[in-house]
Amino acid sequence: MHIGQIFKFLLALIIATLVMLAIRTFIFTIYTVPNQDWRPDFDAGDRVIVNRISNAPILKGDIIAFTDTVDATTNIGRVLYLPGDTIKYGKELYRIPLICCRRCGCKDCKLYLVRIGKQRVLVHKHQIIGKAKKIYHLKF
Repeated sequence: MHIGQIFKFLLALIIATLVMLAIRTFIFTIYTVPNQDWRPDFDAGDRVIVNRISNAPILKGDIIAFTDTVDATTNIGRVLYLPGDTIKYGKELYRIPLICCRRCGCKDCKLYLVRIGKQRVLVHKHQIIGKAKKIYHLKF
């Protein structure tokens, strides 16, 4: 092999690696479910792919990835209730607000009730990374 051919090969390899990293960072991301606390939706070791650029509306039953504002971790959960839905807690009825707050100024500021294993949390729309889809499971 000549030096020119080696240089072209290395340049193509570097460009392909950069494109792959850009796609994984900005378009699709793969997460691994860390432990059994995520049941009934996931088992430890499940892999999910997150579409970061989809503009499709979030519906009940969708699996989403979102960031936790407290410790900046990424969580995966299933959407149980949408903005405007009424939920029953004990004997009381509560309505998920159509607008999460007036001070953030976001036109599309909404809250979703999401299940993470046995927990239920309210997630702001701006915390959502994207819709997720389970792709495979690695048994460890």
